[in-house]
Amino acid sequence: MKIIDWWLRNRRSYPWRKTSDPYKIAIAEIMLQRTRADQVLPIYLSFIKKFPTITDLAKASEVEISYFFRKLGLFWRAGLVKKMANFVVKEYRGTFPKDLKSLIKIPAIGEYISRAILSFAYGKRVVVIDSNICRIVKRIFGIEVSGEARRNRDIQRLAEKLLPSEIESKFINWALIDFSALICKPSRPSCEICPIRNCCNYFKMQDA
Repeated sequence: MKIIDWWLRNRRSYPWRKTSDPYKIAIAEIMLQRTRADQVLPIYLSFIKKFPTITDLAKASEVEISYFFRKLGLFWRAGLVKKMANFVVKEYRGTFPKDLKSLIKIPAIGEYISRAILSFAYGKRVVVIDSNICRIVKRIFGIEVSGEARRNRDIQRLAEKLLPSEIESKFINWALIDFSALICKPSRPSCEICPIRNCCNYFKMQDA
């Protein structure tokens, strides 16, 4: 797969990609929502040092938690993170479940983060779908959808086609995330160096 070949040469390295701990992955994904990874990195490291486990986080006060999220301009998420910790400790005995239906019940954990946990922590064959992945799918396949694209079944079905069976899904997901950040950007995408431009409908339309 050309995107994987590209990614192996250009992949970004972050600590949350070097762990299979669902708690640490969940914290990273919550912090990464609408926030640049390089901005999240030092805050994430400090947060995990302060609260190394979900149990430690459940024991913390919302004020302690908000100290870190305030630095990201996300202080309002501290309450949700506290609820997440309390819920996982109380309802799931401190262990994140391994199925989508149970994960979605957790406060602060929507479908995207649930899929991220399944893929990155548990090695499940799922594609993580956010606005960036939706953009790649729409450009490659040349489709437009109404409403919230990441919840569109056609987008989800086409995104699944980007998961070849011979490659672990977490590597595909990371590759797509990095590809959307470095090549297939929202504005002024780097089509001239895109490894899949010849099979991309968006590129063909620009070149027409």
